[in-house]
Amino acid sequence: MKDKLNEIAAQYLSVHLAGVAEDEEIIFDKFRFDVAVDIVKVSMFARKGPSGAAFTIDFLKDGAEQTKTASISAGQQSGNAAIAGLSYTALQDFGIKVKNVGSTFPGAEIDIKIHCNVQPIP
Repeated sequence: MKDKLNEIAAQYLSVHLAGVAEDEEIIFDKFRFDVAVDIVKVSMFARKGPSGAAFTIDFLKDGAEQTKTASISAGQQSGNAAIAGLSYTALQDFGIKVKNVGSTFPGAEIDIKIHCNVQPIP
């Protein structure tokens, strides 16, 4: 039964960055989850990956950067990162901000999958 509950608790949010990435751009903001969640992982896939430097994102909570980053390394088209200690209530705004882009080519057409777990209802 516990495995079934864990499966139900796992949720995913998909965000797409259209076009070429821009440094310090807020690409998604003011989203509110229906219930409290813990962000546990990020998976990113770029149609055209960054070169010269990594493409990096950070999370926003009520507009404030959380210093919980995930990256696609230079010369790669995908990247994954485990995220620990990042939770949102149903009353907090969730967002994503670009913190770094490739220096030769920033990266483009990037899909970002946010893996989150629904927090148990007390």
